[in-house]
Amino acid sequence: MNIEASLIALPSFETNRLILRKININDLDDIYEFSSDPKVAHHMTWEVNKTKEETLHNFVSIVIEKYKTGQSADWAIVHKESNKVIGTCSFVDWSNNNQKAEIGYVLNRNYWGQGLVSEAIKEVIKFGFEILELNRIEGGCDTDNIGSEKVMLKAGFKYEGTLRKNEYIKGEFRDTKVYSIIKEDFF
Repeated sequence: MNIEASLIALPSFETNRLILRKININDLDDIYEFSSDPKVAHHMTWEVNKTKEETLHNFVSIVIEKYKTGQSADWAIVHKESNKVIGTCSFVDWSNNNQKAEIGYVLNRNYWGQGLVSEAIKEVIKFGFEILELNRIEGGCDTDNIGSEKVMLKAGFKYEGTLRKNEYIKGEFRDTKVYSIIKEDFF
């Protein structure tokens, strides 16, 4: 399976409370809202976005361009009730040879603690195993990011270990807790 070929026609998904779909230019205001929040950005590898132009040039326009070649697996998480983009989830990295991908997600702080990311990533995981024919999906979070840890555990991921001081983020080396779900766990 060639992952990029499958991502060119990135599908949309619908859950009880959410729609997952491709990001578009009209999502800029909503994405900037959570990208500019210091509490949201704290655990992320990217810095707080200071302007909408920064969000547009460093994320939205890049994702839209990469959709054309299957180099982006980014979904907008749309809250059905408000029709607002409240976050994103994606495969941030993948390997065709090893049939694996890394999942990532971010959510507007106003929607934390409601199980919305878990609801969203379950659809992405299903897509990864059933359509992309992945064998493994992994994720990681800072050791103090309890919310992200809960999301992965709720979605069926298993804790594998902690990588010590493996990433240099915002001026410091940070430890990363690593989780994974494999095809046999899912089916």
